[in-house]
Amino acid sequence: MRTLSVLCLLLATIGVVYGQDETAPPESTADSLPADPNAPAPQKTFVKRLFSLEAVTATLPGAVMQQFHDWPTEWGTKRDGFEKRVGSLYGQFVVGLGIEAGVKAVHHEDTRYRRRGYGNFFSRTGYVVVHTILARNDDGGLTMAYSMPANAYGSWAIATLWSPREFRNAGSIFEWGSAGVGTVALTKFVKEFWPDLKGVFHKKKAPVMAVHSEASALP
Repeated sequence: MRTLSVLCLLLATIGVVYGQDETAPPESTADSLPADPNAPAPQKTFVKRLFSLEAVTATLPGAVMQQFHDWPTEWGTKRDGFEKRVGSLYGQFVVGLGIEAGVKAVHHEDTRYRRRGYGNFFSRTGYVVVHTILARNDDGGLTMAYSMPANAYGSWAIATLWSPREFRNAGSIFEWGSAGVGTVALTKFVKEFWPDLKGVFHKKKAPVMAVHSEASALP
């Protein structure tokens, strides 16, 4: 049951990160060519994120899985149990955004991920780890990304206030907060390498498309 519950949190956290749509162009491009076509996409405001696709993906998948596996068992499997799970996850999402926005405003962090896009697997993986821990500041340099762990640990700490008593302890907060931090790193890893995988698939399809186009041109 513990594994299933961790999976629920991972699904919710992945929904949060993917829904943000804040992946900037590769680092080399964004740094060397600051023109508008290559500028990072603007960060969504706090209010917009509350009613975005990000909010839906951060809430519904995890709530459905929790309902299916009856976790926490205290909430049951009836309609009111599902409503509690949706409300709990959305409440945690809102609290996390508020904490994150506050820390970003005070510490001047830009946590949008900029792909490296070159180098071997190990160097790019190291880049992902570094840029999970660090964020950009107003001068374009790097600083500690305090907003990310503040969101992960803080949102869960507050969510324990309306969760069953078994979760209201430091061990639970550390476990679930750490799962959230790990999922942020995993999502950035996917953002780094997924375009490469898509490129491989497109290359495999290209010759087939070329054959069809040549065939259609024959009299």
